[in-house]
Amino acid sequence: MDVPYLRGVLIPFWVLQLIFIIISLGDSAYLLSVWATGQSGTTTCYDPNYGYYECTVSQTAPAILLAFYGLVVAFAVVSIALIVTEIVLYARQRLPAKIYFAFQLTNVLLWTVLFAMCINGIIMGYDSILIIVGVIITWVLMIGAMIYSSVMFHRHHVKGSGFGGGYGDNYNPGGHTIAA
Repeated sequence: MDVPYLRGVLIPFWVLQLIFIIISLGDSAYLLSVWATGQSGTTTCYDPNYGYYECTVSQTAPAILLAFYGLVVAFAVVSIALIVTEIVLYARQRLPAKIYFAFQLTNVLLWTVLFAMCINGIIMGYDSILIIVGVIITWVLMIGAMIYSSVMFHRHHVKGSGFGGGYGDNYNPGGHTIAA
């Protein structure tokens, strides 16, 4: 199978995505473990009225915050699995444009949900700076990879539509009538 992607585009996307996913995953897992063990840990938080400050995570953390950290962990694991699958399929020359686009669309949907929850956390005044940065940069990287995958999917779709890469088979150079 002819894989239509450029290594110089895919590898930087994968590396940067994995770096920022792991940052978000690590901070979320740390904050969840602090809450689960009943200890109190500190992280840097942001409040629109006060700016950045050191805040503690304890047993009294709001349920929405714990749900957000849990979703970050779950979505990060799913995204890492999808990215590793993309890498393996690409290495074996078996990454069709349709599958790559579907993986990117799934990642963008997952990280859009996290981005919306992250913005809500900023507005309400509690969220970890590492998670905010990780989610926002990962979301932007996922959108960039999805744009690239949609361009490649479109090129692959047009290439396979017949008669030398045109949009349809209505090309008639001799002016002859084609019988149906």
